[in-house]
Amino acid sequence: MAEYRLVLLGVMCPEPVQETERHLLRLAPGDRLVVEVDHSCTVRLLRERLRRLPCRFRVEEVDWGVWRFTIERR
Repeated sequence: MAEYRLVLLGVMCPEPVQETERHLLRLAPGDRLVVEVDHSCTVRLLRERLRRLPCRFRVEEVDWGVWRFTIERR
């Protein structure tokens, strides 16, 4: 089980969603991807997209306007 990090601060939609999906689909089952974003629209769109992918995830606001997704590939 490996953990990877993707920092997408300052990157506007839809690029963070596309980058996250691209990286997630390369992971082996059980691997984790930690993604940091700073746009609320990205949070909403990424949640919607992750619900359709083979993964479990949680999201937390770690600083004002900065969210961290912890995603585990199934």
